[in-house]
Amino acid sequence: MNGRERLKRAIHFQGPDRVPVSFKDVFPLFHIPPMSWQPPEPYLPYLHPLMIKARLWRSKRKLPKGWLNTTRTAIDEWGTVWRISPISTQGETMKCPLEDSWELLEKFQPPDFTDWNRFKRFARWSKLFGGNKYRLASNDNSLWERFRYLRGFQNAMIDLIEYPEQVRRLLDILTDCHLKVIANFKKAGADGFMLLDDWGTQDRTFISPKLFNDFFFPCYRKMTARCHELGMEIGIHSCGNIRLVIPGLIEAGFDFIQIDSPNMCGLDWLAENAAGKVALFCSPDIQEVYYRNDPVLLEAYIREMVFKLAGSTGGFAGWPYTEYWVLGVTRKHHKLAISLFLKYGKYPLKNSL
Repeated sequence: MNGRERLKRAIHFQGPDRVPVSFKDVFPLFHIPPMSWQPPEPYLPYLHPLMIKARLWRSKRKLPKGWLNTTRTAIDEWGTVWRISPISTQGETMKCPLEDSWELLEKFQPPDFTDWNRFKRFARWSKLFGGNKYRLASNDNSLWERFRYLRGFQNAMIDLIEYPEQVRRLLDILTDCHLKVIANFKKAGADGFMLLDDWGTQDRTFISPKLFNDFFFPCYRKMTARCHELGMEIGIHSCGNIRLVIPGLIEAGFDFIQIDSPNMCGLDWLAENAAGKVALFCSPDIQEVYYRNDPVLLEAYIREMVFKLAGSTGGFAGWPYTEYWVLGVTRKHHKLAISLFLKYGKYPLKNSL
């Protein structure tokens, strides 16, 4: 069984031979700004450092030597200004393009996501190097995240109450952008698509299920429907305690939920309320387990997680945190996590702790 078939079977509860593991069974797909986008002075480009180092995007002006290793002010192609530290691939927003007034929405133009130049390199690479792995595409920022990066977090929270019509107009624009991205990823050979929207704090979601259902559920429903029309699976990454919105995510049609801190929801809660209803792609908990670089703790945790969240016919994937070095996790510890998912994830699973 190859990676593509293995992950599809896990997502659809159709009996994979083992628990899929992201670093073994998945080939990632991304899109990048076209060369036509160039950041205005005095800002540096806001792009993932690996894309810069791989020369997937090039500046038409000479940038300062070593700028990727400095605390810097950068701008993305949406017009959001960021402050970024050398140790992170994402920083904090300093200025949001729509934060001063909703009147700015009248002239707002999102990036052009019909431009094939965004996707063609990864489309070619997936054919050359993707092999039989599951080709999973992801968008850098998704619905809620991009909304707040355009309006600012405090404004975004207030807007849901005071400016509902404007919010819906902007979310419609963002949803349309995602539908274009999804279509081009399908053209690029993607098997599935993953959104990145963090909905949780340490102990709860920061909006109510009612607001989630009123504003975001309809947009998600359009995206999941489009993916399914195209024969793609769709999932969502979300951090924090997201118990209150997990039922809405399942109802919206997501095929999987990717969680980096499963302890925020609780393994037992996830086992009772989510496992078997939606596939769960989980990292060893990044706040309480993974970063400790403790082999004994890691093995016990992965064994428990597989036992509680992986059903007899699938529904679970091991998903060690992608940029593990940012957490202080060693390469040796990261490789151990992969091997432990392989060790305890063989079907039929051993039903004992």
